[in-house]
Amino acid sequence: MIRSLSGFFLGPVIAASLMWPVPVSTASIPEVVPDKGLVVFYRPRRMAGAAITFSVDHAQGPLGIMTNGGVLYKYFEPGHHTFYSQVLSGDTVIINVEAGKIYFVQTLTKMGVVVGRPSFKQVDEATGRTAVAGL
Repeated sequence: MIRSLSGFFLGPVIAASLMWPVPVSTASIPEVVPDKGLVVFYRPRRMAGAAITFSVDHAQGPLGIMTNGGVLYKYFEPGHHTFYSQVLSGDTVIINVEAGKIYFVQTLTKMGVVVGRPSFKQVDEATGRTAVAGL
């Protein structure tokens, strides 16, 4: 009985949420500066795992909380930098930052046995710029 009632109440809520469009804003990426590298993390907007957030961390401190459709960026000194996220299980990406360059990292939420595992994947600049422009 409870299952049938929950379906009865959730159906109209889901239908109504699909009728109104979700506002979309274009994320802007700052210009690269000559003496530092710019690292940009972005997360494509997806229904699966949309409510799950996770932090993007670095040895110098956290960059921020990655949300569904979110973008985080920060300038870094040249050299090797390790970025990570640790929820129940985590992921890491190491980037050799060069001055005057921009780096894009796609973040995803993997679903499975451990729900909401963060995943990092470095992508080329053209792919990253196109993805961020569509957020």
